[in-house]
Parts: sequence; C-alpha cells; structure tokens
Amino acid sequence: MASYFRQVPNFAYVNRTKEEQNISDYSIVKNLFKRAKLRDDIFANLQFFEKYKIIGDDRPDNVAYQVYQDSSLDWIVLLSNNILNVQTEWPLSQISFDKYVLEKYGDYDTLYNGIHHYETTEIKNSRGATVLSAGLEIPNTWKTNGNFIEVNANKINQIFSGNGVVPSTTASVTINGGIYGLNVGSQISIVNVTEKEYNGTFIVTSAIIPDGINAVAFTFELNTTPNVASPVLADPRVEQVLFTVDGGVSSGNSYYYEFYDVGLGYSTLIPSTSFVRAVTNYEYENQIEENKRNIYVLKPRYLSIVFNDLKDLMQYKKGGSQYLRPTLKKGENTRLYE
Repeated sequence: MASYFRQVPNFAYVNRTKEEQNISDYSIVKNLFKRAKLRDDIFANLQFFEKYKIIGDDRPDNVAYQVYQDSSLDWIVLLSNNILNVQTEWPLSQISFDKYVLEKYGDYDTLYNGIHHYETTEIKNSRGATVLSAGLEIPNTWKTNGNFIEVNANKINQIFSGNGVVPSTTASVTINGGIYGLNVGSQISIVNVTEKEYNGTFIVTSAIIPDGINAVAFTFELNTTPNVASPVLADPRVEQVLFTVDGGVSSGNSYYYEFYDVGLGYSTLIPSTSFVRAVTNYEYENQIEENKRNIYVLKPRYLSIVFNDLKDLMQYKKGGSQYLRPTLKKGENTRLYE
C-alpha cells in the first residue's frame, strides 16, 4: 500500500494535540477522503483484466507480487475487484476461517452435519437440454415449490391394456397396498414401465375401492395403443403409480420434479433423491470463501494508465481559499474566531 499512500494528497489540519499552542500551528495529515478508483471505461471492460484464483492464505500483497512482481501494488488488486474491506471481502486464513465458523455454529456436529439448505442438481431432458439448472437454493423446510409435487408412491402389481393379450387404449392397474383418496377423475402418473406408452400423466376412469377408502385397482386411457398388451414388470418392482397428496406431509411421501419431455412425448417425474442434495453449514460457509478466491487482476501492461489516472485524480485543482498546491490543502482555523 506504500506506493498508493504516496499518491494521496496532504491536508493541513489545525493542531489540537497540545494544550498550549500557537493558533497558527497545523498538522500535516493524509487526506483519506480522497479515494482512488479505476476509470469506468476500464473497470467495465473485461479485456483489461484476467482471471486469478487466490491460493491458500495469500494476501493482496502476495497476489500483487505474483502478478506485478511488486507487493506494494496490492491496492491495484483491491481496486480491480472493488474491495473496500479486506477483513470481510478477502478470503480468511484457514485458522481464522475455522475459528469463525465454529463460533458461528457453536459446535462441530452442527457445523459439519447441520443442513443449511438444499439445492438442485441439473436435470436434462431426453434431448440433452437443461430443464432444471444446478445450484438453485431450496429452503431446508421445503415441501413444494413450483413444479415440485408431493406424492404417494405405490408399486404396481400388474399393468396391462385391453384383455392382456390384445392391446387397446384402455389400461388397467392393480397396486400393492392401495392408494388412499384415489377416485374416478383423480390424476395419476405412471413411471418406470419399460413400454413407454404406459408412462405419463393420466385421469382415472374407474376404480375398485373395497373398503371405500383405498383404491386397489383402477383404469385409465392411454394416449396411443401400445405394442405390448402386458408389459413384463421388474423384480423387485420399480414401476410405480404416483398420486398427488392433498393436505399435510407424510413420512411415506416423496417429492418429484415434473416436466413435459418433448423427446418422449409425455410428462416425466424425477424423484427428489435424483436432483436435490443437502448442503451442510460447513459446505455453505466454505463455498462463500471459495467464491472470494475467484478475482480479476488488471493486466500488467495497463498499469501505466492507472498510474497516470491516479496522479490526476489525487491532485487538488487550483482555486479556492484552501488550495496551497496540487498536493496540499489547508483547513480553516476556527480558533481564530473563538
């Protein structure tokens, strides 16, 4: 910083450090209200900069030495990133970081095992296009948000169309355990059946509900006639009926992301275990520090422009009663009027 403060102009300030003093005594101090900045046309143009990653416990002066072979140009590094407070805007040393996060969260268990939030991982459709971006933050109390739907998942015991031999657009399903609240008109989703025609979102056209509460079988209309009347089911079962739950959250329920897959021609549901990950308190805090490590540095060949701009910016303009010379102004002595 030494080379920076040499450019900062002086200010003659009335000396009030002694009880008995001459009323004309002044102390010469640096005018810290004069603050340098990069010219707007430079700061906004990435061609003047290059990316740099702060390594380990490197300080601004270490970075300046690596880039410019002059550690006193640390102020160039800070100005290039509009950093005003090194304590909060520059990466902490490892020791300081460990102390900070432990004090913030209180104990190691909360720090390393406590969930700060959940975030998405990327979902792509069958054509490779991104339908859900990675890194979207979800609150750690999330239930449903936008296309996130909460459902009961029931394994399929049997699924077929027509009479099970000759296919038709009418499909029949029997399920294990039954689905509470499923009735004619309910919207259901079928997933994981090997024949794609059976997968998608459909409306229940009939339902068998022996106890008046839980549907154990139902029918629905397919969009097209399938090639196979009775698909072979997996062992163990992976084919499922998904039915949106109204009301409170149950421990038996899951969350899915629903989107229409143009390539497949029907809606697809992705289970939350496939696109949501938990972010611990430590991961969250560590990522903040990692983000601070990615900075920009002014390319060395443009240093002369900044030096010339700084010299012009820091000098006082001639005129006014306080002006003495380009590098010195004199404050008004109010003691003369006491």
